[in-house]
Amino acid sequence: MRIAVIISSLLGWPLLHDLLAQGVVAGVAVPATGTAESERLGQHLAQAGLAPQQLTRPDLELQLIEWLTALQPTVVLVLTFPWRIPAAVLGVPPQGFINFHFAALPGYRGPEPTFWQLRRGEAAGAVTAHRMAADFDTGPVLVAVPVPIGPHDTHGLHRAQLALTGVWAARQLLAGLRGETPLPEQPQDEAAARYWPRPALSDLCIDWQEPADSIGRLVRAANPWNRGALATLRGQELRVLAATVRPETVAAPPGTVVLAAPGQALLVACGAGQVLQLDMICLEEGYFTGGQLAGMGLQPGETLGTLLTGPLA
Repeated sequence: MRIAVIISSLLGWPLLHDLLAQGVVAGVAVPATGTAESERLGQHLAQAGLAPQQLTRPDLELQLIEWLTALQPTVVLVLTFPWRIPAAVLGVPPQGFINFHFAALPGYRGPEPTFWQLRRGEAAGAVTAHRMAADFDTGPVLVAVPVPIGPHDTHGLHRAQLALTGVWAARQLLAGLRGETPLPEQPQDEAAARYWPRPALSDLCIDWQEPADSIGRLVRAANPWNRGALATLRGQELRVLAATVRPETVAAPPGTVVLAAPGQALLVACGAGQVLQLDMICLEEGYFTGGQLAGMGLQPGETLGTLLTGPLA
């Protein structure tokens, strides 16, 4: 079996590394995006002795056809890609194009599903391999491997688990493509489908009127890629990277600092009188624990706000 791989993210690197070890990779292509992650990916590929085909958006169809004509792969595996693969190209390899989507389908289509799964409190994500169709994240599912989301998992931790699970999902897929194991195609239920866009600024801002556990989920979903969930303190941007829901309740307006113990803890009131302990905070001056921030002069009774609306009344 000859496998061509299109990859744009380090999320797919463990999978590609395993395919290279198996000796089945006919060629690799990457989008010419110039992002920091693409540069890091390029370093990994260079260390592996690979000179990937550079793809550009304007001539994507022609570039893919020429690349596939030269390689003659059995199948193309897509390990994240920012652009739509032209429909005319999907049927060129004998076994088509198969996309690895690092979330459950069809409920979490889109470019940043990990954020939304954590934000909404899902108990598990998934690595899903599906045949590619004309629209993003559509086409029948071939392999779906659940990946649990622990109560303390951050976006970064879950992403690492997804990357490793991709290796096993790919091995299952290849066994099926070789005819060694059954590989039934499961059509996606369009009635259950939902497309999730990239998080907007408003999606990343803390609303202190929400319950403490909801804010905690936002904090974990924004760590580390956004350096935390956004709030304000004395008009300055503040990002919360880690927080703990406390069992007690208080009679204080949401956003109010109810305890600021230097070197110990920083507690903030949330919706319904619930309390959130701010464990790790990012300011322009650096990263601090809640206790360290309390030691810098923050006082009980001060109010934290959101980046968009300022302090809550």
